[in-house]
Amino acid sequence: MRNNAYTQSQAVTLDGERAYEELYTRLARWTQESERSGSRNEWTEVEATLERCVALLGFMDRAIDLESNAEITTAILSLHRFAIGALVKAKAEHSTAELDGLPQVFIALADIFVAIRENRIAQTEPAIS
Repeated sequence: MRNNAYTQSQAVTLDGERAYEELYTRLARWTQESERSGSRNEWTEVEATLERCVALLGFMDRAIDLESNAEITTAILSLHRFAIGALVKAKAEHSTAELDGLPQVFIALADIFVAIRENRIAQTEPAIS
């Protein structure tokens, strides 16, 4: 049996919450990078990054489990709409002011998915007596 990097990578999976945590962390990093690039007037780079952020949020919207908790889902989708609006406006106006605070919003969203995952794990672990 061959044990190479490809077969090992096929065995690695992320649960949904961990994947969302990673994606929100990436969005936070990208928006911070866009703020820095915008302050250096590197708008070609900023526009490409902001487009990537909007596309990723759109993909994430479609993949969110709408059945688990309607209140949490509605809040997350509302924050996505807010973020997409800010990203689009920043791109259209060539202004990083719209990005102010957005990385923190993405970090807060990542933290929500950490809490959801921890809660799910706690509910599935057998009680130790």
